[in-house]
Amino acid sequence: MHVIASRPLASTHHRRHFHRGGSLIEVLVSIVISSIALLALAGVNASALRYTKMSQYRATATLLASDLGERMRANKGLAAAGGVAATGFFAGVYDYSSTDFAGQATAATLPAQLCNTAASTCSPQQIAELDLAQWRLLVRTQLPEGSIFISREAGQTAADVWVAWRDPAVANNDEAPALAKECPDSLNLEDDRSIRCSFFRINL
Repeated sequence: MHVIASRPLASTHHRRHFHRGGSLIEVLVSIVISSIALLALAGVNASALRYTKMSQYRATATLLASDLGERMRANKGLAAAGGVAATGFFAGVYDYSSTDFAGQATAATLPAQLCNTAASTCSPQQIAELDLAQWRLLVRTQLPEGSIFISREAGQTAADVWVAWRDPAVANNDEAPALAKECPDSLNLEDDRSIRCSFFRINL
């Protein structure tokens, strides 16, 4: 007499389906965890790229400020004394504080007198005009919407210089220039948080 053991077979069949279902859940959980990790990694990479670009802009601004300092030193001039008017840097010929950020959208134009020949007889004022025009062009071409603000310190042989540019990658509130007070009020940036500034004190 043969007995058919149907119940154990059914139980084995049920366990096989259970194991298959369990494997599918494990795969789905792994996919979810991997997706979260990849999103976090993408955020880290985006931040790294943003800070790298920001550092590049600031390094460029530093080099530009150094270039302006050398131009000022070469045209330092003399301070007013004994009824004689100041000349060169001391006369404020390098001040550039009356034009805001929007007003500097138009590229600077070089003056008619380029002072670039041995026969040139340029005054300190003309040299300063050429220096500023050339330097503004450099700032504009090497930084996105590069702009400047220069104010000579009264009674000192020094100038306060701000180099400004637009950085569209700035998105976080803690990086906003409006909160950090990076830029001078005269640039009239209002609520535009994509504008960054670097400040430099140039001592001659």
